[in-house]
Amino acid sequence: MVAAHPLGAARDAAQFLQSRGFQARIVDDAEPSLPIVFVVTDAFSGTVLNFRKHVTQLPRPTPVP
Repeated sequence: MVAAHPLGAARDAAQFLQSRGFQARIVDDAEPSLPIVFVVTDAFSGTVLNFRKHVTQLPRPTPVP
């Protein structure tokens, strides 16, 4: 999901899920070069929530030689 503040949005989502009885943990270092934050939860089978900045605010990709 696009968010102006990915970490804050992930924290809000995790708190909401936990308040509803689900487990939820934040992973903010899966891809250190990108501002993407994941919420791993048992609310969804086999998937996670991810929060990121808009594509225009992501770093430019590095060309592969």
